[in-house]
Amino acid sequence: MEWLDLGISLSYVVLGAVVLIIAKLINDLLTPYHLDTELTVNDNPAVGLSLTGYYAGVIIIFLGAALGFEEGDFLFDQLIPEMALDATYALGGIILLNLGRKILDRMVLRQFSIYKELVQDRNVGTGAVLFGSYVATALILAGGIYGEVPPEAAFAGPWTGAITALCYFFTGQITLILFSVFYQRITKYDIHEEIEKDNVAAGVAFGGNMIALGILLLKASAHHFESLQASVMEYLTLAFIGFIILFLIRQLVDHALLPKTSIAHEIAVDRNLGAAWIESIVAIGMAAVIYFMI
Repeated sequence: MEWLDLGISLSYVVLGAVVLIIAKLINDLLTPYHLDTELTVNDNPAVGLSLTGYYAGVIIIFLGAALGFEEGDFLFDQLIPEMALDATYALGGIILLNLGRKILDRMVLRQFSIYKELVQDRNVGTGAVLFGSYVATALILAGGIYGEVPPEAAFAGPWTGAITALCYFFTGQITLILFSVFYQRITKYDIHEEIEKDNVAAGVAFGGNMIALGILLLKASAHHFESLQASVMEYLTLAFIGFIILFLIRQLVDHALLPKTSIAHEIAVDRNLGAAWIESIVAIGMAAVIYFMI
């Protein structure tokens, strides 16, 4: 049995590598500039940070598919069909991850061109927001793929998991768009203006908060699906809690962790990357606490 478990694990490592290669090809196809040239010839740090977030997102989605695998009473002849299904879910998630980038461009960072900021201006702040968006979107997708629908559910079927993951994706994108509006309301500087002016700290703070929200939405989407009403209520409740908690965390950083200054001043005026990292890690850390404790 131990050798069988090792064989299964190694099979998934190989499958994960294949999924990453396919993810690169899909990203190359859908990206309006040459990624390899920007990374290895132009040494563009903004593109590098964005692409790092993309690959992190791909791995998160793959884990969401692979961890749904039940090892229990496993028959070896089930391995290939199971891996094929997991790969299908992962590749579908990768396509949605790329769609999420388009939604971010049109609906969140709508006041400027992501392409121009990444390629022409080499804007690391924009790269940081893309990093956060990729990871947040992947967390939501991974939860939707991982969560199971019981066979007795009225709408249970062979592709029910794909449909629920798709629903969580679009609901998650709407939530991230609403959060960007909320975050701007509670922030004393113009996020778009600061990011466009190559303020890396502003991009890191915003991207970190998106990841924190993604962790909370993962909690909602990863639960086994019981009923449409219960799942929607749980999702909306955690989204609301996320908005409030992230607002309170910003106040905590502002008044308790950095009591002699203003977080807005540090990020917008001083462009203090350290302050942005503190805001981000506290938000992500508290979101993780909520994830494991609720």
